[in-house]
Amino acid sequence: MLTIHTPTNIALQENEVYVRSEADNFQDEWPVHTHNGYEIHYFIQGDATFLIGDRIYKPQPGDMFIFRGGVPHRINPSREMVYKRSFVNFTELLLLDMLAVSQLENLMSIFRHPNGLLVHWPLEEREHITGIFKGIKEEMDAGNTGYKTMVKLSLTQLLLRIYRKMTSERSVNDSLFSSQKQTSVSRVLHYLNQNYTDNVSLDELSKTLHLNKYYICHSFKETTGYTISNYVIRKRVAEAKKLLLSTDAPILSISETLGFNTPVYFSRAFKQYVGVSPQVFRKSELLKEAKIH
Repeated sequence: MLTIHTPTNIALQENEVYVRSEADNFQDEWPVHTHNGYEIHYFIQGDATFLIGDRIYKPQPGDMFIFRGGVPHRINPSREMVYKRSFVNFTELLLLDMLAVSQLENLMSIFRHPNGLLVHWPLEEREHITGIFKGIKEEMDAGNTGYKTMVKLSLTQLLLRIYRKMTSERSVNDSLFSSQKQTSVSRVLHYLNQNYTDNVSLDELSKTLHLNKYYICHSFKETTGYTISNYVIRKRVAEAKKLLLSTDAPILSISETLGFNTPVYFSRAFKQYVGVSPQVFRKSELLKEAKIH
């Protein structure tokens, strides 16, 4: 299901930074998720596909993905090869006292791409990039005097290097799809993300996108890890979570808005993927927010 990555949000709320360096842990499930702030994800090793918004990437060693945390994303790594990566999440507030407003706006422009930005670092630059992530992680872990300033300096350096590549070296990889299959899946994703509240049939999807429906089913599941119907339900549930917390709309109204046939079906689907009913979720999450503030 599309989830909110709570550990990231908690870390950002407490420290404005969440970082991992050369992490190689594997988990049983890699859900589509969102979180606050911004993310820079550096792919070091593995065999995976990376979903960011409507796009499917096939990352190679040295690839770096730059995107807003609010864009739904999911890495889908194979178990056949060790998946190693470094990443840093941060809030814009972290850098407000480091740069002039105009400078910060220029640097943060790298996060404007709705489906993420892909930059590739050649072999001779990778050691330095790895060192930046390692330095940020060590400073955060040690917490010595002035560690926050050191983190800001390292992160600013990383952002500047990315910005230079984007604006000067033109090394941003515009070849986002490595195969026809991934291009097709991206089209399906885009359509579903635009029309998830409608009851779109597989025949209609096939006719609209001019793709064989059996090919759609197979390639979508293989690339994203989800069936089409499962993805749509998860998308609806994810949007329901947002509406439950950001509005006072009745649950019946939310159910109808998101395309669920009946309130009972909505409640059942929500509980299946979230673990509790919509009513309990809204009440418990609002109580948590009240305690934090």
